[in-house]
Amino acid sequence: MKQMMLQSKQKGFTLLELLVVITLLAVLSVGALIAYEGIGDNAQATAAANNTAGVDRAIRNFRAVSLTYPNQWDNLVQEGSALTFDGLTEVAADADEAAKKPLVVARPTRNAFGSWNIAADAQTKSNVMAAFDAVGIDEVQQMTALATGKAPNVQHNEGANAAAHDLEMVDPLFTHVSIMPSSVGATACTAGTASIATNFAGDAPVAVTNDYGLKLNAINDSLDPALCQLVIALGFGHDAAHSTADSPAAIVTAATYSSKAINPANSYGRYVALFHVGTGNATTITSADIHKKAHLIAIVDTEGNSIDTNIANATATN
Repeated sequence: MKQMMLQSKQKGFTLLELLVVITLLAVLSVGALIAYEGIGDNAQATAAANNTAGVDRAIRNFRAVSLTYPNQWDNLVQEGSALTFDGLTEVAADADEAAKKPLVVARPTRNAFGSWNIAADAQTKSNVMAAFDAVGIDEVQQMTALATGKAPNVQHNEGANAAAHDLEMVDPLFTHVSIMPSSVGATACTAGTASIATNFAGDAPVAVTNDYGLKLNAINDSLDPALCQLVIALGFGHDAAHSTADSPAAIVTAATYSSKAINPANSYGRYVALFHVGTGNATTITSADIHKKAHLIAIVDTEGNSIDTNIANATATN
């Protein structure tokens, strides 16, 4: 009798109870997905913020010990190129991106940086070269073509790309250098008679939506947005890090940047140093406006984001 009573009390779950449990599990699962949505983006932004700070600190430590900056930075402009960006047409870039071919300058990079014809005025070029030479930078890594099957991050290294080499800044072949564009509102800026107000994608300054002066000021408040600023943007790649090997403050390697838009497997993913070399008036920078020494004002990622932007992205709520 006892056994029969015990058996009568051991009932299974009813269909209603099962439905309630399944519903609760579904709600909890959705809640978990919402909570973790974007955690990958936050992790990437956190890594970018840490790497930005780490690269900046390492370069400044090297400067403090050696009294110079590392040498042999990556120039994002293809050697001798007067085209809108990196020696590629927009059509060619679109085709390469679609085919996932390596691009030194991916679309977000083309939006953030640009090219300046440094050879347009001989005296301005000479003064800029002297400003860099005064801080130990007299060579850049240049290339004339991409090497097939090589990662974009090593395309500037002559050991990986036969079309890459060191180029002294005083060399007549050195005609174009990568910059962070400058404008005063929608008014274009020039430096040494050549425009510095167009990005690699060919976008001219437009008030509010493309005010390069405000963008520069957001990165470093010392850059007055009411004046034209000449900011040279050079990638901190393998050779720049290796140029420090003989120093007690040697930098072992160059950090890699990646994001949703920047994949180091098919686009350049290095951190970029911004060197301020001149301030002019509201429209023009002349040779007389070039500083005696180039000043490192910030390290940004390959999309042009400063450490503040990456920290804000890393701590953003989902």
